[in-house]
Amino acid sequence: MADTPATTESVAGFGATGARARIYSPFLPLLLLLIAAVVWPAFQCYQLVNEKQGLAAVYANQTRPFEDAGKLRNSLDNLARDTAVLADKGNPGAKLIVGELARRGVTINPNAPAVPAPDKAPK
Repeated sequence: MADTPATTESVAGFGATGARARIYSPFLPLLLLLIAAVVWPAFQCYQLVNEKQGLAAVYANQTRPFEDAGKLRNSLDNLARDTAVLADKGNPGAKLIVGELARRGVTINPNAPAVPAPDKAPK
């Protein structure tokens, strides 16, 4: 029996070219970096647009109650002013109301100009 000696090439499984270093291409890492550099600002822009639309909706939902509160305040101011004028003229019920309001810390200026109610124009 003749034994054939094993060579290092057949044992290691490498040919003559297996010993040299493998060179990697920078294409894939640069491509991933480029995709990340494009996708991240696009995502941020999308999020900011959604947030802006949400804030616009909240503002629109608050506008109507704010206008209604202003109208109610104007009407209450006009009512208090008219009540104070009646109290100055000697009306006992108006004097009682103005006295109670004064006792609770509410001051009424009967000389202030009356604020007209805003027109209810359809939008």
